[in-house]
Amino acid sequence: MQMVQMKSFNQYYTKLRKMGRVAIGKAKGGFHAGAIVMFAIDQNGIILDGCFMRGFTMFARFKDWDFFNGIDVGTIRKEDCETIGVSLRRAALNASSNYNTIMSGGEVLEKPGLLTRIGDKIYGVNKKKA
Repeated sequence: MQMVQMKSFNQYYTKLRKMGRVAIGKAKGGFHAGAIVMFAIDQNGIILDGCFMRGFTMFARFKDWDFFNGIDVGTIRKEDCETIGVSLRRAALNASSNYNTIMSGGEVLEKPGLLTRIGDKIYGVNKKKA
């Protein structure tokens, strides 16, 4: 993320954090537009407010989003997301998955990015030993 995007993220995160816990989901785009969604949730996991950032360039900014307000974040399914774009759908489903993982006592693991995976292949990191 660019500096201006980080500032936008921090402003929206602070706003949502004042309402309660925040569930965050992201969909990396690679050569396509990626997306980040954030949901302010109450103690029962019900979405109070949300925002998203979608785009490919440094000009992308967060926008308010009330599409899922009133829904339990842990129950968001693909069918609930049919009317939104692919990157936002993947990010919303990722937020739901992250929430369910954390609530069950697990840890959300970050998949390595494209350049990290390429570097690992070149330098032989994580190769299986025979």
